[in-house]
Amino acid sequence: MHALGILRARSAADPDDPTGYAFQAALHNDTFVGPCEHGSDLFLPWHRSHLYHFEKLLQESDPPRTADVTLPYWDWLHPQAVGKFPPAFTWPGLAAERDDTPADLPPDTLAIVTLETDQGEFGGFPTAHPDADSGRLELGPHNTMHSDYIGGAMGSPGTAAEDPIYFSFHAFIDLLWAEWQRRNGSPPPTSADEDLRGFLPQERHKVADFADTVALGYDYAYTEQLRSAFAVPTPVPVERHLLAVEPLGLVAAPDFATQMRETSRAQFGLAAPPPDGRKVVVRLDELKVPLTGSYMLRAYLHPADVPFRADDPDFAERYGVGYATIWRAHAGPAGGDEHGGHGGHGGHGGAQSHPHHPAHCTVRFDVTPVLARSPEASDTYVLTLQYRPSPPVTGEHGEPAGLVREVALKDVMMEVYG
Repeated sequence: MHALGILRARSAADPDDPTGYAFQAALHNDTFVGPCEHGSDLFLPWHRSHLYHFEKLLQESDPPRTADVTLPYWDWLHPQAVGKFPPAFTWPGLAAERDDTPADLPPDTLAIVTLETDQGEFGGFPTAHPDADSGRLELGPHNTMHSDYIGGAMGSPGTAAEDPIYFSFHAFIDLLWAEWQRRNGSPPPTSADEDLRGFLPQERHKVADFADTVALGYDYAYTEQLRSAFAVPTPVPVERHLLAVEPLGLVAAPDFATQMRETSRAQFGLAAPPPDGRKVVVRLDELKVPLTGSYMLRAYLHPADVPFRADDPDFAERYGVGYATIWRAHAGPAGGDEHGGHGGHGGHGGAQSHPHHPAHCTVRFDVTPVLARSPEASDTYVLTLQYRPSPPVTGEHGEPAGLVREVALKDVMMEVYG
């Protein structure tokens, strides 16, 4: 708290002081100063860079008293014994307005870390990669925790780092990446030579600089609970080749957008995959990243003659094939983001606003386990996409007007792999 107080005092004296808390938060929040990276393989190294440089500022704020300050991680893989958040974040200086409503933690975090062996599917793809962008860790657990679990300032990318819980939350994201790297032989990062925006004045500012926590001077100490959770074997990667790609059509009229507005869901008929297909994936192309709020899409693959009953736990368990949370994008200062920008913070961020998110994202759902129960009837299945708005952020009441109208996509495709 002493080191954090020093950084806050610097910002109170000069909001443009790059060693103050306000500027450090703006590296994430402000489209002139940063902002953070999303929707690509830069997501994880950018946030590791942010944690690294912020921790160094804390350590250098008042040595030797602050020389050993470290950022604690919040293990949100496991629920707290009492309440939703670690008790420390109720202390003066760490408290903030958050959503205290009981909510479930993301159900697939551990599986993504321990079972996903593809680097792009886990952490994101290079921007030039066709038909792919965000990784599963971002589109699922990360986005869900921001918008559906924590809320408050953390519910919006333009305010998230104002809440000090941001740093402990992302320290755990970084731990999950470090664990995935350990389990998968620490493959070299993609886009290794890319600069990380906002950090160009720093000696370390490229993706390759943040490939290894030990090289950065830190490692994570696991609790017994985490050791137990990670004590599962990593599957052997399986090489697959694409056999076919087929478009899926809506089961009934009207169009996708109208169905979402009127019923909060849309259904697509599954085509019959080739008989030699071993893995079937449904891909949502160019799913729009909204500006007015965040939302979740839950996906279910079920026989056409089985009524959709998402509130039935047995139905959800049997036919659920995944979810994706689409976190709202920055509007940008010119478009009136949450704070209208920070005036460029003395020019540290350059003269132009940078987009916070890509305009669209790609989402994939592996439907193989459901089809495996009755593969001979695959063309009788329908994919139901259910829309659920995220809780409103601080200062908003109810679902943001027009959010459901931003639920838009280009195509729904079936990928079959051999």
